[in-house]
Formats: sequence, structure tokens, C-alpha cells
Amino acid sequence: MIVIRNVFQAKVGQADTLAKVMAESMRGPSGTMTRPAAWRVLTDISGPFDTVVLEVETESLAAWEAAWPEMAASPEFRDTWARGAELIVSGSRGLYTIEEHG
Repeated sequence: MIVIRNVFQAKVGQADTLAKVMAESMRGPSGTMTRPAAWRVLTDISGPFDTVVLEVETESLAAWEAAWPEMAASPEFRDTWARGAELIVSGSRGLYTIEEHG
């Protein structure tokens, strides 16, 4: 299993709104669209202000790469992420192997 950790710097005062938009995009429309094994949206308690983190767990990088085009092709997903993009100043992505899980 891997974790894909997307860290976004939201515009000032927009972290909560961005977090809601991200959660909405991950829930997506009902149907057969492939979903990650697990996901979560986090907001900062300390560190840089207005930070929003989207963590996605998936079986492998290959599984994520296979699922991403389907998600990105969804009109609902694209519309939701377009709203989110307006709230983002910058971002970064890290990929991590889950060695142990409790």
C-alpha cells in the first residue's frame, strides 16, 4: 500500500472551504467510478496557515495511475476540482510506502 500526500496552501481564510471541496471531489457521484482504498482531508493546527492535506491510500502506484484517468474524466470531479483550484495558492505531492499500519 502507498499513501499519496497532496499538501495545498489555500488562499487566506479559505482552508475550510477548500477542505470541503476536496472531500466532495473524493466522494464524487455515485456509480462505478474506481475509488482509492481510503482517503482523508486534513487541515492545519500548527505550521503554515491555511494548509489543507489530501491523503489517498491505494494498493500501488500502478493502481493509482490506472484509476486517475477515470476520475479525471468525470465531469463532476472536474467541476469540483475547478472550484478548488480557485482556492489554492500552491501545493506539493509526496508518495510514501506504508510499512506498518496499526
